[in-house]
Amino acid sequence: MTDEAVQSENLIGTEEAEVQDDSWRGQHLPEDLRDNDTLKKFEDVGALGGAYLKLQEMLGSRAKIPGEESTDEERGEFYNKLGRPEAPDKYDIQIDEKYSQTIEDQQKIKDFKEKAFQQGLTNTQAQGAIDFYSSMIEGAMVDVETSKAQARVDAESVLKKEWGTGQYRNNLALSRRAFNKFADTDLKEFVEKSGVSNNVAFIRFLHKIGIGFSDPEMAGMGKDTSGVDADSAKIEVDALMKDKQHKYHEALFDAKHAKHAEAIAYRDRLYDSMYGDEEE
Repeated sequence: MTDEAVQSENLIGTEEAEVQDDSWRGQHLPEDLRDNDTLKKFEDVGALGGAYLKLQEMLGSRAKIPGEESTDEERGEFYNKLGRPEAPDKYDIQIDEKYSQTIEDQQKIKDFKEKAFQQGLTNTQAQGAIDFYSSMIEGAMVDVETSKAQARVDAESVLKKEWGTGQYRNNLALSRRAFNKFADTDLKEFVEKSGVSNNVAFIRFLHKIGIGFSDPEMAGMGKDTSGVDADSAKIEVDALMKDKQHKYHEALFDAKHAKHAEAIAYRDRLYDSMYGDEEE
């Protein structure tokens, strides 16, 4: 046996022995992929194959995000995969009864559902939109009521200063009487909803009307007050007694006045309207 042969048969020698990779990566993958950290996580070819199949399944179930050139059908498929109901009437939305009582309210809800379906909203998204809108309406209503309350306080302050605290209630009652006598249903509804009822200029205007119709000739009460109700008669008596500008005020308290008897008769007719024919 030669020295060369002995050398080749030695287990320990000066040559570096070639290390053979017996793993599945060494047997089935090209050299540049064998040391890939991701592939090292798989124990064998079967594990790698299973992971690939799961990935394919996941990719197949994902919805393709529609672009500008996508068709309505493609968009619809995308929305359906995200959880959009099957049809507009399939939305299950909770709405406060005060916003869903009238036929008009029901139509608005129907229109909203159709728009929500068109935009691809899920039921949760549609409910969120309704809740946000409702909160906005509630906030607006609170703001309106607060504004009305403040307007009333402001109007009271201005009118009490203008009329005097003692005469304020009487003048306001006269304004209300004029409004209730001449305003029709539509005007009353408008005034109630718009907040004009607390407008100082509007109240002054009604007060002037009231004063005008407190004049017996203008009110048609010069000779007959039988058609006057008790509240109106009370307001008129108060004006007769306190308002020096009243047509009969001076004559009522001056026995020598040419219209003294007429003023007394007018006052008595008002008393009859207030108290009726009371028997002693």
